[in-house]
Amino acid sequence: MVVNNQWKCISSYITDPDLPTGLEQKNVIIQRDRFGYGLTVSGDNPVYVLSVREGGAAHRAGININDQIIKVR
Repeated sequence: MVVNNQWKCISSYITDPDLPTGLEQKNVIIQRDRFGYGLTVSGDNPVYVLSVREGGAAHRAGININDQIIKVR
């Protein structure tokens, strides 16, 4: 859901093999800029980030390629 040009999402990504699931959860808010959100996604439950535009809105919010988006509000 997009509210006031913001995309609120919870993103999980592989960060630590010592964690039980190998995933660390983070919450991010992506502020759309004049070029959009700056990412391409694919899949359905979970959704994976395929690309992130360097310097774009998603990049500035800390989204990385291969992140899993598990919830969007």
